[in-house]
Amino acid sequence: MTIRVPRTNPWQSQLSIVVPAYNEEEGIGPTLNELEARLPGAEIIVVDDGSHDRTASIVSEFRNVVLVQHPFNRGYGAALKTGMTVAKRDLVAWFDADNEHRVDDLVAMAERLATEPVAAVIGQRPFSGVSPLRTWGKFIIRLLARSLSSQGGKDINCGLRVYRREVISKYTPLLPNSFSASITSLIILLERGYPLAFQPVETNRRIGASKVKVSDGFVALMLVLRVLMLFAPMRIFLRFGLMLVAIAVVYGLAVALTVGQGIPASAVGLALAGIVTAFFGLMADQISQLRLTAYDRPIYRILSQQPNSERAVKLEKTS
Repeated sequence: MTIRVPRTNPWQSQLSIVVPAYNEEEGIGPTLNELEARLPGAEIIVVDDGSHDRTASIVSEFRNVVLVQHPFNRGYGAALKTGMTVAKRDLVAWFDADNEHRVDDLVAMAERLATEPVAAVIGQRPFSGVSPLRTWGKFIIRLLARSLSSQGGKDINCGLRVYRREVISKYTPLLPNSFSASITSLIILLERGYPLAFQPVETNRRIGASKVKVSDGFVALMLVLRVLMLFAPMRIFLRFGLMLVAIAVVYGLAVALTVGQGIPASAVGLALAGIVTAFFGLMADQISQLRLTAYDRPIYRILSQQPNSERAVKLEKTS
């Protein structure tokens, strides 16, 4: 009989896997079995988000898994934020507890992040949904987000992703407690100009019922606008203001040329509304820049350093 020993990749010692779980007694066991079998060198953190089933007791049977519990249910995003706070390694992955994500895809994404100069690797699922309503809801949210922030990939809310902890930890306070943490984190990194990679992934059949409600879609829509208002208010106000001015010019010229009584007052009012909207964007942008100053900590590594004596000699020669 041949015993197969799981191969430990060098980057596994750098990887923390955060698994948010709320009433996932059916799926958490198979999920952790697969993660431990394929990634024995990784740190696995399960955040039990106030479950009232056997989720916590099942997780406690896995000796190498860190179990963190919320005293009450706070939300998917809150569980992720708690897990990232507990994580101790340089690479942090998000992995759902319902067995929907494939560990093969996580391995490929973590390997890319460990070897490529990017801040995160985002999973890209096939465009499908469990219902037509959710499919179209995701499409509308994705359309809005991509119209305001391009280069975001085809799937902006896939829960399977891997981040560099030094990058995502700066923006953890800005992530919502709801299911929209995936969309919010992606837009933040895009707006701050971090290089990202996108990985096509497949999905397994979900174990257990989905916790996402229709109302979460409306919350996600509002959060997309909220994040963009924080990071890029000019992109919203300026576009809308210029659109109003353009409509006013076309309407005013059309009326002036056809009726022959000059530009109507309504066109002038519409143009003024567009100009005022653009100025609101300038003011919002200044406030945004002041708020974001706290998050602009540099990320760097000192690869070599000269002794103080040598540096002092060089400074004397150059002065």
